[in-house]
Amino acid sequence: MPARSRGVLVCAALVVAALTATACTEEQRGDLVDQGTEAVVRNVAAAAAAGAFEREGVEVEGPLDCTASSTGGAERLQVRCTGTSKDGEALVLEGEATTGEAEPGDLVRGSFIGTVDGEQVFEQDCLGDAC
Repeated sequence: MPARSRGVLVCAALVVAALTATACTEEQRGDLVDQGTEAVVRNVAAAAAAGAFEREGVEVEGPLDCTASSTGGAERLQVRCTGTSKDGEALVLEGEATTGEAEPGDLVRGSFIGTVDGEQVFEQDCLGDAC
C-alpha cells in the first residue's frame, strides 16, 4: 500500500476515534476513567506488593498477579494480588486502595494485608517505595 494511502487511512481512523470519543455519555466517560484507574492501580500494586513482601524477607517468584476493581467509582478499589515465593509458599495481598487524594507517583494508599501461606506478615496503609 502506498504511503499516501496509509496516511489517509490513519487520518480517517483518527477522525472516527475523535468522533466516537465525543459521542460518549458522561456515564461512559466515567466508566473509562474507572477502568483506566483500575489498570494503573493493578500494575502499580503488583510491583509495590512484591516489594512489600521482599522487605519482610520473602523472596517473590516472578510477578504477582493483581486485580483491582471499583464498586461505583475510581476513588475506592478492592485490590487482590497473588503469587508464590521462591520457597513455594502462597502469597496474597488484599486491601482497599484509595485514590481520591492521590498525588502523582503516590497511587496506592489505603489498607493492605500481606499473607504467606495464610499467615499475616505485614499490614500497611501504603504500598510503594515512598511509604
